[in-house]
Amino acid sequence: MAQDQDEGAWNLAMAGGTCLGLVARTVGDDIVPLVMPFIEENITKADWRQREAATYAFGSIMEGPSPDKLTSIVNVALSFMLSALMKDPNNHVKDTTAWTLGRIFEFLHGSTMESAIVTPANCQQIVTVLVQSMKDAPNVAEKACGALYFLAQGYEDSGSLSFPLTPFFQDIVQALLDVSHREDAGESRLRTAAYEALNEVVRSATDETAPMVLQLVPLIMMELHKTFEAQNLASYEKERQAELQGLLCGCLQVFIQKLGASDATKYLFMQYADQMMTLFLRVFDCRSATVHEEAMLAIGALAYTLWPSFCKIHARVL
Repeated sequence: MAQDQDEGAWNLAMAGGTCLGLVARTVGDDIVPLVMPFIEENITKADWRQREAATYAFGSIMEGPSPDKLTSIVNVALSFMLSALMKDPNNHVKDTTAWTLGRIFEFLHGSTMESAIVTPANCQQIVTVLVQSMKDAPNVAEKACGALYFLAQGYEDSGSLSFPLTPFFQDIVQALLDVSHREDAGESRLRTAAYEALNEVVRSATDETAPMVLQLVPLIMMELHKTFEAQNLASYEKERQAELQGLLCGCLQVFIQKLGASDATKYLFMQYADQMMTLFLRVFDCRSATVHEEAMLAIGALAYTLWPSFCKIHARVL
């Protein structure tokens, strides 16, 4: 099942992995003893195609079998996967490894799980590896952002007073912002994945990160303001500009909802409300319906958070 063709192309490897994933979802636990011998035999082979095939097979069976069946296996494999993501010499293997880590966090990590995959003992290593992998080739970095997204999402409904990623929050955010500014961020959905991960990290965080989130507001507003400065753009540049505007509006919407959840932070970020509204209204000059939707959602979040003060802001801006 080696992915030896262009990324995203529908090929034999993708077909095989998809089929295996569907079988896993259908038969559940019974798939595990059938697939694990193949994985164990090939995961350390010299041929990168065999290593990648084994990794792809492992990721493909993460959905379907019960957590009880998979958790002990994943706990043993996790350290190996993190090492492979950092050290494997082949781009395809690292790409598939990062994808598999994302699958692990998506299906086996969360507040409802009886046995934790992510623990105080390995959390720092996981974050360090994912942040470092964001500097890799665009396809690998995009998968690393996706894995971080699911890592953060696992804490979203925990209802805990603490957020295990808090000690790494600033480093994670800075790494994601750095990714969004990469010259090759337009490749492999990398910029989109970075902003999606940033949104999920902020959304899942607890109030103790609020001061850091508040610092992000003017930074993202400045990024949105910069998108209006470019003139006489080619059609493909306009599309890229519209995409970025949508992503930035989405970020600000998440920040508004997060900071507006408590009175203390709500009144602190009200200082930016006028400027935000002005920026959101300028987005409507773009002809992309998708961007308009993102701007309207952000305005809706602002209105809900600041009501009834929003009426005064709205009238003043218009």
